[in-house]
Amino acid sequence: MLHLQPNNLLIQKTLAEASEALQAGAPLTFDRIISDFDYTNFHVSNTNENRTQLFLSVRTKAWQSILECDGGAQGVLPYLAAKYTRLPGVTVATPCEAGFDYTLAIDLEQLAPETVQQLSLLKTNIMSFPFHLAFQEFVTLSAANPTTTTVQVGKFNEETGNVSSYDVSKTLYTIQYRDNENMFIKPSNDRITVIFETFFQDETDKVFGKVFLQEFVDARKRNRDIQSAPQVLFSTEPPLELQGHLPQGNEIADEASKRFITFVLFPRHFANDELQFKTVAQLTLFRNYFHYHIKCSKAYMHSRMRYRVDTFVKVLNRAKVDEDEDEAKETKRTITGRKMVY
Repeated sequence: MLHLQPNNLLIQKTLAEASEALQAGAPLTFDRIISDFDYTNFHVSNTNENRTQLFLSVRTKAWQSILECDGGAQGVLPYLAAKYTRLPGVTVATPCEAGFDYTLAIDLEQLAPETVQQLSLLKTNIMSFPFHLAFQEFVTLSAANPTTTTVQVGKFNEETGNVSSYDVSKTLYTIQYRDNENMFIKPSNDRITVIFETFFQDETDKVFGKVFLQEFVDARKRNRDIQSAPQVLFSTEPPLELQGHLPQGNEIADEASKRFITFVLFPRHFANDELQFKTVAQLTLFRNYFHYHIKCSKAYMHSRMRYRVDTFVKVLNRAKVDEDEDEAKETKRTITGRKMVY
């Protein structure tokens, strides 16, 4: 299976090209649009007057919902600024480029490989802000914050004979990254639940998707090396975490085409900054990874069917009787090969 990378290779290539041209003494003028998954576009540009400075702008469909994750405080702006202003030669352009959500100004003379890597992760860092809020709230809930609601779960305690409880946040972080699809993040004091709402436009995609996700469940049971991976659940009905929280105005005409995929993250999956980044990067790419492999499976099966049809056609062609042989059986000829006319 192909694992998608969180960094944008075209951004890396563009920045490397600009830096090499500047070092060669022939700086280039850029006006380049780079497209990414989930309706995300980047714009890399500069001006003829100052070719040593590049502007990297991003526009993503999830931006508006991410701004509202912290109650409209727009904490994603200082969050991104803290990540990028510490890099040499990178500043936040104010105001941002028209038609885009966020713009960074890059000084090519101070561009370093680490800076290029971080700039190529701009979309991943934007998508990580709701997870950052969930991680912070997990710390608060794990410290027994009294503002949370206690919910009973089916975990029996043998010592006390009671069912244990855990604290669940009333906040549901919602990322709308497509027209009819959302990502929901629900923290509690012992786990973080991430739910994908996906929509299948093709009936065959539903079948492939069910088989594909079932393999996630079965592989985790068979292989001991990955039993510590997050638990994966697949359902056609909204999970309990989404009851009363589904956004309005996002109804789909065919509700039967909706599917919900749930990942249960435990503290071992986000214990430090490195694990948090890996977890967020893989989760933000899961929808693309999921549908990409569904399309690949369909393409493979179509190629196998075409191959089988070609094989059958060859067998039928070999079974045909040559017309010359039929004619030779019915027509008498002379010793010279001429046909005999009666």
